[in-house]
Amino acid sequence: MPVTLINVFTVHQGKEEEFVKWWQDIKDDITKRPGFISGNFYKSLKPDSRFNFINVAIWESEDLYWKAYDKSVTHEKLKQLTAEMTPALYNVAVEY
Repeated sequence: MPVTLINVFTVHQGKEEEFVKWWQDIKDDITKRPGFISGNFYKSLKPDSRFNFINVAIWESEDLYWKAYDKSVTHEKLKQLTAEMTPALYNVAVEY
């Protein structure tokens, strides 16, 4: 059953452009991983939002997502960007 990844990011002011470039590099790798279905990457309209970037992606399964995550995320680069992320996987609770 597909799962939805919602990954929120806090990127400090002045690092946003570098973060988006890093994301584009990561995205190119992740979208080729087994199990990836689709995704969207969002930037907040409000500069002082706690989570100023959000990634929402659909994966075929939880297992395939975590395998891709382990091979793609570079925590060292996030530290350099002073960015924090909080990924979590979800299933639909209510459709409307």
